[in-house]
Amino acid sequence: MSLPSLLLVDDSDAILALERAILSGHYTIHTASNGREALEKVGRLQPAAVLLDLSMPEMDGDEVLQRMKADPATAHIPVIIISSEKSRAEACLGLGAETFLAKPFRADELLQTVGEAMASARQRARTGSLLALRVTVGELEFAIPLDAVREVLLHPATRPLPTGPSYLREYVEVRGSALCVLDVARRLGVEHKLTRVERMLVVIEAEGVSLALSVDTVKDPEEYAAADIDRRERVGGADHGPLREGLIGMLRLGGRSLPILDPRVFIARGLLRELPAMLEAAEARRSA
Repeated sequence: MSLPSLLLVDDSDAILALERAILSGHYTIHTASNGREALEKVGRLQPAAVLLDLSMPEMDGDEVLQRMKADPATAHIPVIIISSEKSRAEACLGLGAETFLAKPFRADELLQTVGEAMASARQRARTGSLLALRVTVGELEFAIPLDAVREVLLHPATRPLPTGPSYLREYVEVRGSALCVLDVARRLGVEHKLTRVERMLVVIEAEGVSLALSVDTVKDPEEYAAADIDRRERVGGADHGPLREGLIGMLRLGGRSLPILDPRVFIARGLLRELPAMLEAAEARRSA
């Protein structure tokens, strides 16, 4: 896997050599020795971050920073000011610089500053994004927010529940705890494409009660950018029918759209309160 790239900008060969020595092995390093060269390289290379000196020939770091932040193609790139001019550096924070590290610096200070700046930039980029599991049931596919999921399991053998709706007539033992199994295909009125032993269980927790959803396939978790998601408020028809409470939005994926659903949408209102009693009855019947 390739390392994140950094553009080091300083008119001092000694500073560039020091920064390179500290950061090499953690990042792919590019350098520039003046402001104009820096501006050209940042647009062409699109580094993960820029370490920027302020007093340089041809164009000062202050101007490089302002031009970067004014250009949509480079505005997202975090800029770390590396300078002995504290007042100028602090003023750059108001112009969009990520942070400031004073010269001279220690190796651990530089590594920590760069790591924290890049983590902060990534966190901002994720604002509005969504970690989700894509799930299939029969011919249907939808996404579930990852924060609603406790774990994913291969479908083990089940035991019958004596009561409950047709889609909730089984339970499983998972590490000594009983979990009701909700058959999503039966709940939606479709046929599973896979046999029981090939299916998956997605364990969720709602109102303090754990429940396993039986589905055909579960893809690895992925993070989807905000730009790929049409939130519920923008989706026509979201205020009607069974989607009213469960639809979070629509995920645009490869020319098609998938619903993003709160998995609790599959559970009938009030049913969660009955699950513990249903499991107790099933266990009592089994041991009788």
